[in-house]
Amino acid sequence: MNGTAHAAAAPGTGPVADVGEYAARVRAHLAGLPQDQVDDLTDGLEADLADALADPTVVTGTDPGDLVARFGEPRDYARELRLAAGLPEPAPATARPRGPRAAGRRLAARVHAGGRRMAADLDAQPWWPPVREFLVTLRPVWWLIRAWVAYQLIVLVAGRGEGWLPRDLVTVVLLAVLMVVSVQWGRGRWLPRRVRWVPALVSVAAVVLFVPAVAVASDAELNRRAPVVEYYPEYVESGVPFPQDGVWVDGMQVSNLFAYDAEGNPLHDVQLYDDRGRPVRTTSDGGWGEWSLPGVEDAWSFVPVPDEDGRRLWNVYPLRGAPSEEFDWDAVGDGVQVEGTLAGDPRTPPRPFAQAPALADASAQDESPASDASVAPTPTPEATP
Repeated sequence: MNGTAHAAAAPGTGPVADVGEYAARVRAHLAGLPQDQVDDLTDGLEADLADALADPTVVTGTDPGDLVARFGEPRDYARELRLAAGLPEPAPATARPRGPRAAGRRLAARVHAGGRRMAADLDAQPWWPPVREFLVTLRPVWWLIRAWVAYQLIVLVAGRGEGWLPRDLVTVVLLAVLMVVSVQWGRGRWLPRRVRWVPALVSVAAVVLFVPAVAVASDAELNRRAPVVEYYPEYVESGVPFPQDGVWVDGMQVSNLFAYDAEGNPLHDVQLYDDRGRPVRTTSDGGWGEWSLPGVEDAWSFVPVPDEDGRRLWNVYPLRGAPSEEFDWDAVGDGVQVEGTLAGDPRTPPRPFAQAPALADASAQDESPASDASVAPTPTPEATP
């Protein structure tokens, strides 16, 4: 019999292949049990099946090598093994729930299963029990660290770099609330049955994000303590005055110039040039400007004087003009008096005084016959040695 069983179990023969397939199906129907129970229930299953195949008793009309006909469906065989061992039947299969909540529960279940397997492997090590006892005493510290990592993630998403600890009332309250919630979760409190997987998921995220959170907090702390250097433009008045157009007297810009002869009589149409031959101009606005004149209520604007070539001269004094409200403006911006209001001509603004003081030798210069060409100049006496 043993020889037959060994022959049946030899690789390459049909009965051995049938035995292996049947045993694999039986084990598949026992998948809901722990692996050690499955091993106990199916220990020697292939040998028992091979021995049974060696029995010449067969069901009439069936293939002697048909294991299903001899022993029934693998599902029924697995149920009989459960009942013989006093184990309950497997729960009926239900539709797999979908959605983010179900996915979270499945992830938490995988995490718990992985943790249990890791704990079982560690329990087999002789050095682990004292280490585990020490780590258990540190669980409250981990609860606080978990809350701190969640706090760093929240302030980072909010765009606020707070450093290691909060700096204002809002973030202090936030960190305090997170710590209370984390501690209560660690104590098994405040956990409805439907969300018992949340603390495990948060713990995994805290482990993964702990190092990045430390780096972000350290960088924010360094930036907070670094001195803030701000630059503002400061305008310093230079000792050298910036050159400005026009004529200035005692720090005040001059709008017009009035010339008087030696006897103090006013002169008209006097052209003024500087030592380099440049025209002396009190205005450079092309007639657009409005000037406040002493003793005059209305602001005035001035017009140039054309020369014989048609050029407009602004260095002919005194400048003539009119109150600004009597001006219209043409397309190029030149001041043009309103027709009919001034009889077509601009006028001279009021002078500072009607006559200037006469020069001391003005009468002598008027009586000298310098203009008579027949009178010869008086020779200058030569110096005697």
